[in-house]
Amino acid sequence: MTNYFAVSALRDLAPVELHQLYKLRVDVFVHEQNTPYAEIDDTDALDTTFHVLAWTRKSEHGHATLIGCARLYPGTDGDETVHLGRLTTAADHRGEGLGTELLLQTLRLAAERFPGRTVRLDAQTHLRGFYERFGFTAAGEEFDDSGVAHLPMTATPAAVAEAVKALDAAA
Repeated sequence: MTNYFAVSALRDLAPVELHQLYKLRVDVFVHEQNTPYAEIDDTDALDTTFHVLAWTRKSEHGHATLIGCARLYPGTDGDETVHLGRLTTAADHRGEGLGTELLLQTLRLAAERFPGRTVRLDAQTHLRGFYERFGFTAAGEEFDDSGVAHLPMTATPAAVAEAVKALDAAA
């Protein structure tokens, strides 16, 4: 089994890839978490939105299956942050370190495409410790989003650079 990462704009995905992306996100954020969440939004289709996709292939000639995803896009209207969100892994691939690698690959993309910018995310509150391991800190009060507690968090450019450095050292 081979895992690999790809970065795409929504318009560059093949129909079956797009289907897998939305299916994974709806499976996790709507069905698994049992929330009436507006999962598909206009941000996905913006020219400035990047989708970081983790794929696995069981054999050299087999088809690829999406096992994780995240999205990254710049703030608008003078917001100099970069927004990271929709990070998830397929249930049958949790506990393998995929979430960590996916986050680090997304932070690498942020550093490359948006150097010097703070990365912002709205973490599900129970994942606060996970994000803190990578330099994120709370940046506001906890809030409810579709019945799920969230906490705004940010990582400074220095924290992002440190996380990318750790990824490079592990390679």
